[in-house]
Amino acid sequence: MPRTMWRCVLVLGWLAACAAARALPAAEGGELAAQLVRLLSEDSGERVAAIERLAASGEQRLIAFFEAYRQGAVAVHEDRPALVREAGSGRVQLLDPLSGQPLLAEPIASEGLRELPIGRRERLAANHALVRLRLADPDPKARLNAVSRAAEQAEPAARSALEALAQRDPEPRIRRMAAIGVAAIDLRDAEAAVRKAACQRLAELRAVGWRSALLELGQQDPDGAVREAARRARAEIEAWMQWTGIVQTLFSGLSAGSILIVMALGLSITFGLMGVINMAHGEMLMIGAYATLLTQWLFAAVFPAAMPWYFPCGIVAAFLSAALLGWLIELTLVRHLYGRPLETLLATWGVSYLLIQTIRVIFGDNQAVTAPDWLVGGWEPVPELVLPWNRLFIIGLTVAAVIAVWWLLARTRLGLLVRATTQSRRTAAALGVDTRRIDGATFALGSGLAGAAGAALTLIGGLKPDMGQEFIIDSFLVVAAGGVGNLAGVVLAGLGLGMANKLLEPLVHAVWAKVLVLAAIILFLQWRPSGLFPPRGRLADA
Repeated sequence: MPRTMWRCVLVLGWLAACAAARALPAAEGGELAAQLVRLLSEDSGERVAAIERLAASGEQRLIAFFEAYRQGAVAVHEDRPALVREAGSGRVQLLDPLSGQPLLAEPIASEGLRELPIGRRERLAANHALVRLRLADPDPKARLNAVSRAAEQAEPAARSALEALAQRDPEPRIRRMAAIGVAAIDLRDAEAAVRKAACQRLAELRAVGWRSALLELGQQDPDGAVREAARRARAEIEAWMQWTGIVQTLFSGLSAGSILIVMALGLSITFGLMGVINMAHGEMLMIGAYATLLTQWLFAAVFPAAMPWYFPCGIVAAFLSAALLGWLIELTLVRHLYGRPLETLLATWGVSYLLIQTIRVIFGDNQAVTAPDWLVGGWEPVPELVLPWNRLFIIGLTVAAVIAVWWLLARTRLGLLVRATTQSRRTAAALGVDTRRIDGATFALGSGLAGAAGAALTLIGGLKPDMGQEFIIDSFLVVAAGGVGNLAGVVLAGLGLGMANKLLEPLVHAVWAKVLVLAAIILFLQWRPSGLFPPRGRLADA
């Protein structure tokens, strides 16, 4: 008997909880409906009070209603508000203000509909209600956009909502933007002390977008202390901008140099270890980029649910397709030209133009890869310094590629055979090493790395058939300046070349930046002909 009683209690408790869960939305909806009905009142004060109560509810469905309300697109139907949507031929469709569902089965004539009473006070209150509702959006991205708009408009009515977000919002970026909005509103305050504190607060928050407002305040404010505070705040913000600009430039150079490193890693293997001048190496980058594009198209057509993960598969496809093509080039062409560098150069140059024209015929001149959602946006370590996720991914990919190549060459049997073949081909062959197979595998590895670089390049640039031509010369310079066949030299030279280009571009034209970098490398090679890390031992004579 007691066990049966406990079961009854549990069942009754569960039913009561369900009833309460259902009753809460119903009660909330009833309150909203009651406030909407109050908008029909003839008293303007009561209508404004109803708008404020509706705004305080935070109900996002009211945004569409207030948009229509302030434009006069709300009518009275059966003693309650209804949204009005044009249906053509002088007829309109009446919609529920909360759900947006039709109230009538068929559109009705617009003649005879009574419009909802609305005046200047109500429109102003509706504007303020829209601001408050958007600031209460549960989606952080939408809330951040709403906070940014409210901060730009700097309306005093939004100050309390912005101040609440600045103190309690869980998102740091939203808290900072809300605090900037509060300070921007205080810049227009009648009290000089408030305006002065607002200037100091904008400087602390690194509010770059409010430099013009601070400039105007520093020139026109009637209070001398406020003018001085505005000028000091502007100077602090500009100093911060210079520092973040330098960091951003170095970061861009680091990401550009990272692509160059992966590209030069492959060239270091084919040219540095094999002694082959492969002028088609840039086209391996292009093949990798277009393999990534084809992977995106394949996922969009066959695996749309897995689209966020197409890019890692695209990197694998880029590496394999470029490696396969490189192996075919070595098997059919380069293998017959070993020891004849001029013929190898001319032959691979012809292959590069053949590949360029083939891709141009198939794909046209310009294509683009859409970055996956998880690589959109960036990391903001400090205010006004955003490091894009796509460039951070490129840097991480480069680190992984360098570690993988080092491990392959220094810790695997294949790497041992490659190094043995490089140092003394005849001795390696006499010891039973299949040097022909090693040549093919090495050439394929170098080409595959260039293909991976092409996949990374799609994140920051478009695709065109001759895109590899922009990197081939720089890659040879990296290999020569770093030291033939030396991975550490490739990394240091690639980073140096990428950063030098990015640091010089703001000072001179991009073309002149490349000319200056080239001149610097030529002078460096006059001083150290073997690069940063010259070969030692047998490798120096290979």
